[in-house]
Amino acid sequence: MRRPLPRATYSVVLMSALAAGLISGCSTSGTPSDAEPSGSGEARAQASAPASAESLGFTPRRLDLPVYDYQLSPAQYAKVAEAKQVLVTACMKRYGFSWSAPTPAIPRQDRRYGVIDLRAAQRYGYHLLPTDSSVAAESGAATPSKEEMAALTAGQLLDGDTGESRLAAGYDSPVKRVRGKAVPPGGCAQEAERKLLGRDDLRSEAGVVSRINTESFSSSMSTPAVKTVFAKWSSCMKKAGYDFPDPLKSIGSADLNVPAAPKAETELATADVKCKESVDLVAVWSRAETSIQRGMIKKKASATAAQRADNATRLRNAAEVVKKSG
Repeated sequence: MRRPLPRATYSVVLMSALAAGLISGCSTSGTPSDAEPSGSGEARAQASAPASAESLGFTPRRLDLPVYDYQLSPAQYAKVAEAKQVLVTACMKRYGFSWSAPTPAIPRQDRRYGVIDLRAAQRYGYHLLPTDSSVAAESGAATPSKEEMAALTAGQLLDGDTGESRLAAGYDSPVKRVRGKAVPPGGCAQEAERKLLGRDDLRSEAGVVSRINTESFSSSMSTPAVKTVFAKWSSCMKKAGYDFPDPLKSIGSADLNVPAAPKAETELATADVKCKESVDLVAVWSRAETSIQRGMIKKKASATAAQRADNATRLRNAAEVVKKSG
């Protein structure tokens, strides 16, 4: 028996269903943030897609940390999301639905240590850089019907960290049939994930990688080197007329709910980046976190290797799906 699903719950279920399994390596939150995979562990500038650099007028910097080798980069996430959209659309068509999911917004910058691009600070302050799909993501798609949600999710959500399913809000049991046709376990969303992963078992080690990503960030701020460079940065900021103990506190002073950064915010962010550059904060911080991450990855070698293999499989299968779709 299925209880009525509240209208406000639809968008949550929809985005959870489409994002599960994809965002294990790409976070769109402020910190820790998305980043390209790396090899060395030193902070360095890396190019985004050419279109992004051209539209922005500069190439956003990206950090280079060990954990990024075990996550999908923003560009890779976009490729997998495109393939999943193809698979889900084809599956939903079996039930007579014309399906179109919201376009995911792929972040262009690495904000793990706050703003690290001077031109971004001068123009956008602490606000995120615009993305090619930001308008589409905001407009999204029409609210799906109960039948569409049943076909999409079968009343189940996939935990992106563990790969295990749970009942979605409003459901007492998984949906078995829609319009007289059998629904695959987890609906079209999980069917797409199985095809991308190349197996029925969707359990993953994404949670291990996610914990390394977040815990290393937290631990790094307690290291002597990072504490020292924070103090130097704070001293530099005081000379510029600002009083903050560390870069995260300066970000917290900005109102990111307003549509555009006011002059006071861009001035603060600009001073922030200039002070980071003057004390070599990004390089010092990334070295400290790199050391921590390497130790954590070594302790979880089997799990992290398994997650990297899963990401490679997902990318390979996604490329085939998109290629066949024409």
